[in-house]
Amino acid sequence: MKFLFYIVFIFFVSTRLHAQDSLVNQDIKVNSQIWLDYNFYNAVKTDLVLQTQVGYRKIFPDVFNRFVVVSTLNIPHKKSLKFLNLEKPIIQSFHLGAGLIYTQNYDFNDNLEFRLFQGFKFNIPTVKAITFGNYVRLEERFQNNFSNSGWTSGFRLRYRLSTILNYKKHITDFVDGFYIPLKAEVFLNLIKSDRYNDLIRLEPGIGYKFKNDWKFELYFIFNETKNNTATNNTSSDFILRLRLFNGNIKNRKLD
Repeated sequence: MKFLFYIVFIFFVSTRLHAQDSLVNQDIKVNSQIWLDYNFYNAVKTDLVLQTQVGYRKIFPDVFNRFVVVSTLNIPHKKSLKFLNLEKPIIQSFHLGAGLIYTQNYDFNDNLEFRLFQGFKFNIPTVKAITFGNYVRLEERFQNNFSNSGWTSGFRLRYRLSTILNYKKHITDFVDGFYIPLKAEVFLNLIKSDRYNDLIRLEPGIGYKFKNDWKFELYFIFNETKNNTATNNTSSDFILRLRLFNGNIKNRKLD
């Protein structure tokens, strides 16, 4: 685990050396960020799992700190289309969720976002060794920037394409437990919100799964995003994201 600490430390120091004062978010063209999140699961009842993410995000230069709490109910889908003669259903699961995102800005009003979303995952089998996962999600975003303007609303559609390369299919047994998650995501706004709208995200990473089903993932993310609806400014975000997953499902109910 030492190498992981060194990567986070070097990234933190290098971004601090470039920090600037008196900047607002729409002035930033290129920035660096660190994202940390912890993910855990609770069994609601048989086949229904509630996944919760608690996260913290920091941007350099010093513009904001962001705190994230999001819960997602995963509903598996087991029926396949018989006329296609498929062993597994095309749609893997449905998702319902809600989240709170609080952005503490240094030189601008803070922003509170309440988010609802609905989505589903489906797989497209291609070659034998690789399966591409697809995730489509509709988000309803309600924001308040504490400027006496009340709540504003926006609607956003997200599409994510992902795959995982692991040692069993692609690498030797020497790296037992390691895997390589690869993701690409597009955010399309149907009705724009006040902050953080259209976005393209690329997420190459590396992960490790322990025998007790705990796992961590380290991502090197690139974002191209629009900061504020009041301007046409965009920014390029370089993000180091560390994710920790608790593999033990609490309150598990046996089938």
